[in-house]
Amino acid sequence: MSAPRRVLCLAGSLRRVSANRALLQVAAQLAPPALKLVIYDGLSGLPLFNPDLEVEPLPPAVAALSRQVGESDALLIACPEYAHGIPGAFKNLLDWLVGSLEFPDKPVALWNASGRGSHHAQDALHEVLSTMSARMLAEAAASVPLPGAGCSEATILGDPALRAQVRDALDRLTASLARG
Repeated sequence: MSAPRRVLCLAGSLRRVSANRALLQVAAQLAPPALKLVIYDGLSGLPLFNPDLEVEPLPPAVAALSRQVGESDALLIACPEYAHGIPGAFKNLLDWLVGSLEFPDKPVALWNASGRGSHHAQDALHEVLSTMSARMLAEAAASVPLPGAGCSEATILGDPALRAQVRDALDRLTASLARG
């Protein structure tokens, strides 16, 4: 049996109680043995992107992000929509990865936790990530409509239908990564 695929999970929200973060935490709990999901927790510690700082040595938080991306076989992103776009803090994270040698051709799956069916941030993320040379895993994309702010892991785990949606999305991610 081969080692599990390491998937770095990026939540696009800074909220303490975030539906997107809860979705990724539940995914980490329900992941099949073929996947090892790791939650990134450094979003709030990233400095504002400045090309003048994009030299060695990188700021420590940026170097840590790049290292984690490089150590991962894929990225799983769950990002909220704010004013019909990508929240500023998460766009800042992506800006730091634009020049990263670890990012090009990285497989990326986008999950949407919005109960309102929002799509603007997902469309914008797809555009930005494609421009950054990500390998978008369309078959592993998922929409798991959650009740929004204040949604917890317990809320998701307590709902059999939501658990089934997360497991299905994880199965599709596993299959997509197995195909290479």
